[in-house]
Amino acid sequence: MSTISSLSQLQAAAPYPAPSSRSGSAVQAAAAAPSAVVKLSKEGLAAAEEAAQKPVTTAMRYKDLGAELLAAFRSGPIKPVADAAMPEDVDNRFALSVTTASGGKVDLVLANLGDEMFMRVDADADLGEDEREALAGLAKGFQAAIDGMAIDPPRIRLGELARLHPLLESIKLRAEVTLPGEPAERQSLDLHIDADRRSLAIDGPRGAISLAIDTGKLELLGTKQQQARAIDTYLKGFDHAVRRGHGNTELATMFKDAFSDLSRTSNRDAIETGMPAGERKPLSKVDRAVLTGLADFEASVTGTPRQDNPARREEVTGFHYALSQATRTEEKDARRSLSQVQNSQLKAQFHEALNKGDLPAFDFRSETQNYRYHEINDSASSTVSLDYKDGRLTGARMEQTLSESERVRKYVLGRLMSDETIPGQYVLVRNLMDALAPYQPGQTGKLETDDSREKRYQGTLDALNEELVLLGTRLELADRDARL
Repeated sequence: MSTISSLSQLQAAAPYPAPSSRSGSAVQAAAAAPSAVVKLSKEGLAAAEEAAQKPVTTAMRYKDLGAELLAAFRSGPIKPVADAAMPEDVDNRFALSVTTASGGKVDLVLANLGDEMFMRVDADADLGEDEREALAGLAKGFQAAIDGMAIDPPRIRLGELARLHPLLESIKLRAEVTLPGEPAERQSLDLHIDADRRSLAIDGPRGAISLAIDTGKLELLGTKQQQARAIDTYLKGFDHAVRRGHGNTELATMFKDAFSDLSRTSNRDAIETGMPAGERKPLSKVDRAVLTGLADFEASVTGTPRQDNPARREEVTGFHYALSQATRTEEKDARRSLSQVQNSQLKAQFHEALNKGDLPAFDFRSETQNYRYHEINDSASSTVSLDYKDGRLTGARMEQTLSESERVRKYVLGRLMSDETIPGQYVLVRNLMDALAPYQPGQTGKLETDDSREKRYQGTLDALNEELVLLGTRLELADRDARL
């Protein structure tokens, strides 16, 4: 079954003809009478299941449907009609709300309850042709988001949807899906995108994810290539935290998907010396050399806590990782300062069998009480700061700090045999003046006149960002691992 419109028996729950083929699909019917609900009959699903010779999954039910629904906006103006009933409690639901730059409103809902499927479209009647084309342009992104949430385990696919068209003021997506298994569990996603911010909240049985990105400071954004490198480096630090804290890999994958998709905010492919007319004061090449190129953000991942050991329920298994970036500029008279601070924090607790490679299997018997219980509390910070006077760089400094603490309690046959805390404190301070000197105004020499200037500049920028964006963990942790 490829889509709802290919199923054979559609029963309309609102006043428009029930289509019987793709050329007269439910999506096309909705374009003619948009505020409507479509019910898919049990007979239609049964026929599709028989044809496919396999059970109908959530992904099969929604395949191509979201894209076709939005693509229908190209067919002409859509006018609201009387409300039609939709069940309050459904198995899966995808709701998209869009506000256009002129204030127009569009709401789409796709849902199913068992073998019945429902579709609703509400749109302002006076949407312009350009606005309808912009809405249709969301088809691929909306469908990708649906397809990701409809599989098990869910994946977060928001890259296409995050490309906000200038004629669209905001996009909101609310998705709720029922995961396979007994008892049934729910996974939800809430996304908001406008010109100034992107926010995402994900909640489900594996845990919760929160992400807020400030996209209003256009002058901070680097090129697509620079952002891609910074994202990759941030995610390497996150991977290290997941390994160290024994985080849930499926939850980690959802976070990495979301962070990667929503952090790609740049539309530039090459280094530019200025911003478009009307934007804020552009950053210098010195500034860009030490910034990550990403919009400022706050993010967190929190695994669902568990009490794995019934004999010691106070020993909670948990994982929490938070990271952020904040950039600040100040100007007073002839002086200007710029700083970017990156912070991360890891708190995790987990059990580990005494025999490496084994998984602890707890009950109340003393024979199962042979394990180590780890409690990790780490924090890292990286700050880069620049000072200018009369347009010339007078100071450039990078400071990275890392604080680690790991408490390990060892139990044999339920008896505490050892209780050890492993601390770690690391500080790295670097003067960046020599590294940045070639990019200060008025400097001369081969770098200033060589045809390969931009290539050399890009190489220095890459090296600095690789070092800065890891939040001070790579160098210190590599040294710690070597000493151990």
